[in-house]
Amino acid sequence: MIQIQNNQKYFISCPRGLENITAQNISRFCHHIKINKGGVSFTGDLKSLYDVNLNSRTGMFVLLELFKFRSKDINELYSKIYNYSWGEIILPQDTFSIKVNSRSNNFRNSNFLMLKIKDAIVDRIRKDKGNRPYISKNEPNYSIVVVNYQNEFKIYLNSSGASLNKRGYRNKIHKASLNESLAAGLIMLTGWDGEQALYDPMCGSGTIPLEAALIGFNIPPGIFRKKFAFQIWNNYDETLWYSVLKNAKDRIRKSNLDIFGYDILQANISLAKVSAERINLHKNIEFDQLDIFSFSPRDKQAIIITNPPYGFRVGDISKLKELYKQIGTTLKNQCCNMDAYIFSGNKELAKEIGLRSKKKIVLKNGDIECRYLHFPIKSGKYIE
Repeated sequence: MIQIQNNQKYFISCPRGLENITAQNISRFCHHIKINKGGVSFTGDLKSLYDVNLNSRTGMFVLLELFKFRSKDINELYSKIYNYSWGEIILPQDTFSIKVNSRSNNFRNSNFLMLKIKDAIVDRIRKDKGNRPYISKNEPNYSIVVVNYQNEFKIYLNSSGASLNKRGYRNKIHKASLNESLAAGLIMLTGWDGEQALYDPMCGSGTIPLEAALIGFNIPPGIFRKKFAFQIWNNYDETLWYSVLKNAKDRIRKSNLDIFGYDILQANISLAKVSAERINLHKNIEFDQLDIFSFSPRDKQAIIITNPPYGFRVGDISKLKELYKQIGTTLKNQCCNMDAYIFSGNKELAKEIGLRSKKKIVLKNGDIECRYLHFPIKSGKYIE
């Protein structure tokens, strides 16, 4: 059985640039938080594992550290892996998967490294149990994550299963939809607390407005998921899990939120509405078809957050230049005394906005390096 002590070591991965926000978001559930590139390490007990999986808005995977070691040689690595008591976790009738992330001159072939690790695990379980488990890429009982940085190996179990950005409110995925964890981070970076209206004038399939509603009502982002990987582990504590769920539900607050999402394509708006209906938030978010040329907030003060196309996956560059110019014109003419936040992965297109940003935050959207630009819209101010 998986043994989890009060000071168990964990690591939660997140989109690059959201490490600090992630640490703040999970701080009430754990201890000894340390910010790393691409995630946050922390300690806690089994309840911490459940709480962080359920409540992290910006996390991707919660990993339970099993052990770590140094190795420069493939045979030594085999021995280190083999010496762990895998049969206490994985039984012959179970399935498992292995994911390797390796950056080392001694282990350049990640596929060969993965096969060697698999052989060591299987051989040890066969020795102890008389039979072996098999690899499965489709919902395995246990997902093993191996991280190797300069010959220092850390061996983890993925407690989340599917990445935490998969909230459970999507029916169909838009081809350029924003990662939900990243969208939540964009909102949290503004400091928005639900007191002001929030607009996304190019909302696509509605990720930013949907995540804003979850934040505004303090709805735990994992509450709509069908399952987490830890629920099929051999130490799953159903009573504890339902207690964690109840505590999270008790923290949901009733608020009057003004959240608006607009898009030029009716198909996108239809997707957004379906997602909102699936989680019973369709009465709390106003989605409507609207061109950015016609965008004019009905509130005198509001926060505007949007993620226009970058030109890498969708859109034509020449048309996008005009679109970005129009964004700047609309902000200047229709959004005075408001705070606008533009998230873009194309620096050249962002220059077409024609406004001087007060602040730039570098973030990653997958492999794309992006800039999160803050434009406090004042008459004449910050305008080039």
